[in-house]
Amino acid sequence: MQSHLSSFRRTTYVLSLLLFLSMLSLPTADGLLGFGLNATVAETDTTPLPTPTGNPVSWVKWFDVLRRGYLERHYHLRGRLITWNSYLDTFVLVSTTPSSKVMAGKDHWLFLAQDGTTRNVIEDARGLEGLPEESMAVLAQEMEQRRQWLAERGIRYLFVLTPNKNTVYPEMLPEALRPLRAESHLEQFVNYLRAHTKVEVVNVAPGLLNEKKQHAVFYTTDSHWNAHGAFAAYRQIVQPLQRDFSSIVPLTREQFRVESYKWFPGDLVFMMGLSEYLTEDRIIYFNKDWYKARGAFYDGPTDPHYFAPPQYSFTGNASLPRAVVFHDSFWWELLPFIAESFNEALYVWLKPQTETELRFFDKPLIEREHPDIVIDEYTERYILPSLRGRFKLKNDVAAAGQ
Repeated sequence: MQSHLSSFRRTTYVLSLLLFLSMLSLPTADGLLGFGLNATVAETDTTPLPTPTGNPVSWVKWFDVLRRGYLERHYHLRGRLITWNSYLDTFVLVSTTPSSKVMAGKDHWLFLAQDGTTRNVIEDARGLEGLPEESMAVLAQEMEQRRQWLAERGIRYLFVLTPNKNTVYPEMLPEALRPLRAESHLEQFVNYLRAHTKVEVVNVAPGLLNEKKQHAVFYTTDSHWNAHGAFAAYRQIVQPLQRDFSSIVPLTREQFRVESYKWFPGDLVFMMGLSEYLTEDRIIYFNKDWYKARGAFYDGPTDPHYFAPPQYSFTGNASLPRAVVFHDSFWWELLPFIAESFNEALYVWLKPQTETELRFFDKPLIEREHPDIVIDEYTERYILPSLRGRFKLKNDVAAAGQ
């Protein structure tokens, strides 16, 4: 009996060792033979590995990229393993949590849980504690200073806030992770701005909440709104624009036909490596009267704060105002609608705000463009998490060290 058990243990150890060695060698074997199926996974760092030369500086650059996780992101079969793990977590175990970058909600709705290293989107929205008043005061003061600077030059200022997906669809979150506060952080910040500044704030969340009674306003597999949501937001934004510029004629729902195309995998499934398993209809609004705005490239000076090169739109209607728009990724779905309101507009996609740096406000660009209005659009997840702790700017840090 003892001999039988010993033989069984030896066989188990050998098989375990063989399995371990096989798993260890599979990525290398795939690199040589290419037998593995590819899986697309969105990456936050796509820096290529530089080629070393005889110059010692090139070796330093090569090592710097290597030590920042290059091998972790480029070993063979990595994408396929991420896909399998995401599928297991999302559909079999239903075990995703706010510590995951993407969290599965009810009916396989996906939510962005982590955005970068400091923005825990779900926990920020869920927490019982309100935003610190001193942090809101710093940002409110900055917005008011921007308004005053523009007013001195005869330029209108409009501050637009767009909500997170979890703010509009809290009922689709897991029960244990739904918001606990009666007043959301978004509502708290909007109320603070209105009470302490003269900045005109457009919070488009109410329009989205109303529109979702008839149509889904966010994609289930993406962190962004769809065309239904963007048009509902547009209808709120255009109201103060029309009040200040009477030549603007708001677009109506009747001007569009809505079509959908079955080919859209959202940004969240790309992050999980599940784009081949989860797709949904892409919604597009087609203007029956044709869109008048046409795009053009910007050829002026750029800045490190820009996320991507700015873009122009032109309608050729000189009675409409000129605009400069500072925005994030939510603006792109809005663009076909809002561009019809301007004779000329420049759209500048900026890098997000952090706990130590306010989002950039490009005064030299504004003075070059001579707009009639400047729009600052912020998505909730790119502005409120940075206020959750003590909002300590770089100049505060420098002053504290003196």
